[in-house]
Order: sequence, then C-alpha cells, then structure tokens
Amino acid sequence: MSPSSPLLFVLALCGSLLLGGCATAYDSEKSFWNGQTGFSQTQLGATRWQLEFVGNDLVDRETARKYVLKRAGEMALAQGYAWVQVQSLTLSRDAVRVTPSRPQFGFDEYEPDTFMDEMQVEHRTSALLIFSLGRAPLDDQSLEAIYLAKMKTNSD
Repeated sequence: MSPSSPLLFVLALCGSLLLGGCATAYDSEKSFWNGQTGFSQTQLGATRWQLEFVGNDLVDRETARKYVLKRAGEMALAQGYAWVQVQSLTLSRDAVRVTPSRPQFGFDEYEPDTFMDEMQVEHRTSALLIFSLGRAPLDDQSLEAIYLAKMKTNSD
C-alpha cells in the first residue's frame, strides 16, 4: 500500500458522501437504500406499462415528467416499437414525512411540548405514467419514441 493510498481512500469517501446530497439520479431504481426514490415499472399487458418515478426534495415536477417520458421512449425502442401512446400522466409533490425532533422547551423528555417542537417535512415529487407501445401513432397522445429517448433532462 503506497503512502498516497489512504489519502485517495479519504478523498473517494468524501466525494461519495457529497454525492449523497444530490437529486435522485435518472438511472436509479427504487430500493430501501435510496429512500424508495427512483424508478419502478409494472407491465400491465402485452404492450401496456405503468412507469413511476419518485424523486427527493431536489427533483421538481418538470424533471420527474421528463424522466418518465424519456424512460418510456427508451423502453419502446428497446422492445422494437416506434411510438409511445400516453394514456395518463400524473404529477404530484407530497410531504411524506413529518418527524418531530427532540423538544427544545418541553415539560420533560417524555412529554414534549407540541407547540415548540421543530418539525421536519420531506417532499417527494412523483410522476406516474401509464402508456402503451405502438408501431404507428394512434392519436394526438402518441409520441415518437426516438424523440422521447433523446429528450434532454436536467441531469444531461
């Protein structure tokens, strides 16, 4: 082990800790380890899908919308389809966790003063897209898969 190895390890560790404070990445999948943020997908039929993206506090609605549309375009192209037929797209921003901290002015540690408690609210931005894959456009809700797959997102 060279003398610079511990330094490189410390720098890599610091870099990974800093990245932990970033917005939910486009390529992330939902898991316990990332706070249930990222993508999940469910096949509803032969060519029908439900795609959901949940982002942390740093992801806005427009980014979440672009993420699900881009992923739908990529899925269509990967399966040999040229079009994405959007059936519904729902965007929401929810307060998902309210965590009271230890009270600053309470009667004692077991009986917190609810008026003086500091509250922590975390937000999640989610986009839920239900779509079908097609070889040709069906109506004005059909989007070209190659256009969607090449869509620029805030992370690009």
